[in-house]
Amino acid sequence: MELTLIRHTRPALPADACIGQMDVECAAGWEAHAERLARVVGAPDRLITSPLKRCQVLAERLGVSYKLTPEPDPRLVELSFGEWEGRRWSEIGHTATQVLGADFFDHAPPGGESYRDMMKRVDSFLMDLGESFERVAVVSHSGPIRALLVRCLDLPAEAGARFDIGFGRVSRLAERGGAWRLELLNA
Repeated sequence: MELTLIRHTRPALPADACIGQMDVECAAGWEAHAERLARVVGAPDRLITSPLKRCQVLAERLGVSYKLTPEPDPRLVELSFGEWEGRRWSEIGHTATQVLGADFFDHAPPGGESYRDMMKRVDSFLMDLGESFERVAVVSHSGPIRALLVRCLDLPAEAGARFDIGFGRVSRLAERGGAWRLELLNA
């Protein structure tokens, strides 16, 4: 199986905004980026997406190119940052570092969810994915993409923070003989 992970394009909010499950539009120019992605990624057998707008519109555009209907899956939404959603990281300040830095895996922002909770969602998605398709493309967010990389590559959860997952970027994993390998990262 080949698993292509595509992060949504830049959202229509300031670059330093804390955006998790907040449903926002894509910034101007996303359509051209989607066309380039469709040419580069190649047609999958299945296209699955986070149901949030910034992923859904990209998946729909890719679906037209691939002649596939995107399948929304709520387990692929970004980590919930609760009360921090939409605020600038500079406004949140050192509180974010104190809460998330101390034990990012188990602590959640006020009213949000922990990385462990998000990992449970992603684990469930991965288990249900099975091996019935040769090539699967997933349009999602940096958090779930990092979680998928960590799980497939059998890395400790904290290793996910080391992966730079840029807007509109593609990563690819391939599973052969029961073992996953990373073929592409943040391209």
